[in-house]
Amino acid sequence: MDALIASAGPIQRPKAGPSRHRPNPRNAAHKTVERGPNKESIDPSTHSILNQTRLPSSFHSRSLPTGSGQPTLKPDASVYKIKDKKLKAKVGKEDLAAQRAQRDREDVDQWLNAPLAGGSGSTGIQVDEEMGEKTWRVGQDEVVKHVGVASAKKKFDLRLEDMGDYFVDYTRNGRHLAIASSRGHVATFDWQAGKLHSEIHLKETVRDIKFLQSESFYAVAQKKYVFVYDQNGVELHKLKQHIDVTHLEFLPYHYLLTSLGHAGWLKYHDVSTGVLLTQIPTKLGSPTSMAQNPHSAIIHAGHANGTMTLWSPNMTTPHVKLLAHRGPITGIAVDPSENSIGRYCATAGLDGTVKIWDGRMWGKEVRSWGVRNTPSTVRYSQKGCLAIGGKSGVTVYNKDLTTFGNRAPGPYLTLPLPGLTASSAMFCPYDDVLAVGHGKGISSLLVPGSGEAQFDSNEADVYESHNRRREREVRGVLEKIRPELITMDTEFLGTVGEKPRGTFEEREGRSYRQLSRVERLKLDGKAEGSLGNEDGGDVEGEEGEDGEAEGKGGKKEKEKYKMRGKSGSMKKYLRKKKKNVIDPSLLAMRQKVANQRKADEERRRVERGEVVKESGALARFA
Repeated sequence: MDALIASAGPIQRPKAGPSRHRPNPRNAAHKTVERGPNKESIDPSTHSILNQTRLPSSFHSRSLPTGSGQPTLKPDASVYKIKDKKLKAKVGKEDLAAQRAQRDREDVDQWLNAPLAGGSGSTGIQVDEEMGEKTWRVGQDEVVKHVGVASAKKKFDLRLEDMGDYFVDYTRNGRHLAIASSRGHVATFDWQAGKLHSEIHLKETVRDIKFLQSESFYAVAQKKYVFVYDQNGVELHKLKQHIDVTHLEFLPYHYLLTSLGHAGWLKYHDVSTGVLLTQIPTKLGSPTSMAQNPHSAIIHAGHANGTMTLWSPNMTTPHVKLLAHRGPITGIAVDPSENSIGRYCATAGLDGTVKIWDGRMWGKEVRSWGVRNTPSTVRYSQKGCLAIGGKSGVTVYNKDLTTFGNRAPGPYLTLPLPGLTASSAMFCPYDDVLAVGHGKGISSLLVPGSGEAQFDSNEADVYESHNRRREREVRGVLEKIRPELITMDTEFLGTVGEKPRGTFEEREGRSYRQLSRVERLKLDGKAEGSLGNEDGGDVEGEEGEDGEAEGKGGKKEKEKYKMRGKSGSMKKYLRKKKKNVIDPSLLAMRQKVANQRKADEERRRVERGEVVKESGALARFA
């Protein structure tokens, strides 16, 4: 049978007729090639598949039985509401491309982020719970013995005596680490390569430190002002608008540095232009904690009266204000994992409780439990692990904390710090490392399964070079998101509106923008008549309510500024009281004044003899 197959060669397509092209030798019948006594002969049956071979159409996903293939992609229903055909086709193609990319990402994640073999669906430390083994009993020494040499080096302690409590911060790719003590010791270094970038002693109080768009710049909240330093520790900027700052946050997609200080003012500073965007008074005194939602860029602030508020630069009042604890809130963290998408938030207070909140329902906490030691800091990892630091150590939870209940979940790991209090904690992005700052320095601890294994090089490149960092910064500035797009409902962005905007409507050859204010109100149905006579036209030459003459078209004449002393304070006060609002009472008053003027004019004409008044029996019908 093998000899018969070998002599037959590959299956060739039937020829429709004589061809003028020369025959392809690859399509000819193959024969067994002898390569000598010491070499194996080539079997032609293994090379009989043509290069033009395609997957049969019967094996395509659209030809599979119902339910076995993926559904056909269709544009969103809102796309069909667009009247412009060219715009509708363009938006529909972009929507389909986004859906295909999302489907491809899900397929990749299904294979790359598969759980460990024999596990319970999650990565990390695996123990035999039936035999009574617990993960929280595993110490750091035992973890270091069972990991690789490169991972074992990530467990270290920096002992820095008599420098106060330390604060830590990582860059977005997790490559660089910044530390700052409350007594003025500041340092930045590449902790994976062991390379020190800068080390300075400010000799004054430092309350927080935060990296900006890269490791080249970082901001330090000092005793009075906020200062910006470069990678070498050279002072670049002194932000005098930020006074007595206690907490710092940086929004990487908006290039906004956010600060909150003792005065209770929340300030947004654009680091790409150097302009103070806005400053909002919280009116709740000095804050005790601060965090940002990485998915929506909403700032969460905790206050001394146990209130948590949610802020954006577009509103002077908080989006959400709730009473979270019975005492000061010592820590706030937002879950950045894919399962949460910024919905779940964790808070800890001096009352000794930790609470999980759902952003879709702020009225009641999802889970609440008490801890033995007073919590001082709270932090989420990329995989949803929750670290709660306090006196004598840090406790890490990795189980599902979003189920309702008041029972304390079982801890995943306990990291003891005898005699110390964790002042700050932060998980390293794309790595299973937790950095904890305390009164005697920095401790880098291993937490298996806490970091994201797969990274997007366009988002945060772990192996980023100098040229790639430069190109990323330029692209980030060009694609900077405007602050007006910061909102609680992120799904609202990018959708098609239900009704077309008024700027596209035309009236008598003029666009909506070219219409007067009265015509716009009429078009929107907010005013029944104009500010003039009964016919709807503007009254020319009449005096308004404030006694100023109006020109043609209802436009007021430009007020001339008088010399000093010629304009009294009462006139300035009356000018400030001018109304620019159309309401029924104003329209009725103006109509009454017009009727009174008309009656006075008729009376004057009668007195002058221009009109003869009837005095007979039929005068009552005049």
